[in-house]
Amino acid sequence: MELQTVISLRDLTKKIGKKTIVDHLSFDIHQGEVFGFLGPNGAGKTTTIRMMVGLISISEGQVLIHGKNIRTDFKNAIANVGCIVENPEMYKYLTGYQNLKHMARMAKVDAGNQIDEKRISEVVDLVGLGKRIHDKVSKYSLGMRQRLGVAQALLHRPSILILDEPTNGLDPAGIRELRDQLRYLAKEEKMAVIVSSHLLSEMELMCDRVAIIAQGKLVQVQTVGQMIDSEQEQQSMSIEVNDVGEALTIIQRTCDANASQSAEVKNTIQFAATKEQVATVIEALVKQEIRVYRVNAQRKTLEDRFLEITGGGEIA
Repeated sequence: MELQTVISLRDLTKKIGKKTIVDHLSFDIHQGEVFGFLGPNGAGKTTTIRMMVGLISISEGQVLIHGKNIRTDFKNAIANVGCIVENPEMYKYLTGYQNLKHMARMAKVDAGNQIDEKRISEVVDLVGLGKRIHDKVSKYSLGMRQRLGVAQALLHRPSILILDEPTNGLDPAGIRELRDQLRYLAKEEKMAVIVSSHLLSEMELMCDRVAIIAQGKLVQVQTVGQMIDSEQEQQSMSIEVNDVGEALTIIQRTCDANASQSAEVKNTIQFAATKEQVATVIEALVKQEIRVYRVNAQRKTLEDRFLEITGGGEIA
């Protein structure tokens, strides 16, 4: 099934004086996916997001939202977008509910010229603020304000949700709840969700695809699975057998690798191999009647791949 593109970046560029901050970025974001946006400090990630929603000018290139150009048709393009860039802003002397009513008026979220109370209740339930929605925002924790910001962004039923560091201030339970909410919005509501975060372990669980930029340039756009689980790349393996000596010979011959006996675990060999090589090793061991008790792979994480790709730069 062909994926519907909701946002297209085409040679998107930002220059300040003679310095290029964002350098000809081009990629698409699809309906119904959670799309992660990652980059080291100073990579241009936040600048890109600000250009995508019209907060700063574009030097070259274009951003198309549902085919509408953010530069030439801003009102119609941005109508499809809900976003929080950096920290959500709200009136702290009002309650959470009053903030949402005020936002609903500005966004013209109404039902027969009346504020759509049902929609407000829906977004309150979605972000888990039901018990505190009538408290003043001044009494909210940072995590609660983050939840209220997400609720504000969802009020007008956008087809695209952009969140910059949405997990800030959330405890582990809150992070998991937000992840589940965003996955629900993408899969059930067919919303495109664009998320930037420094919590790479969470991005690995949350995102369908990720884009990595460094020094303003696009380095890679792939599914999370493709990025961390390449068929061609070798993984660190350990295998437990009943005959270490014979198994070592077979593994070294099969993988052309420097396999070695583990000093920590008895009858265990450590080696590096691709998936296909692992299958060949196991087949060869079985043919020689060597008993295989356990095979473990040290799977790469998104953080591992990020550090490899960016050369260890800090995450913005």
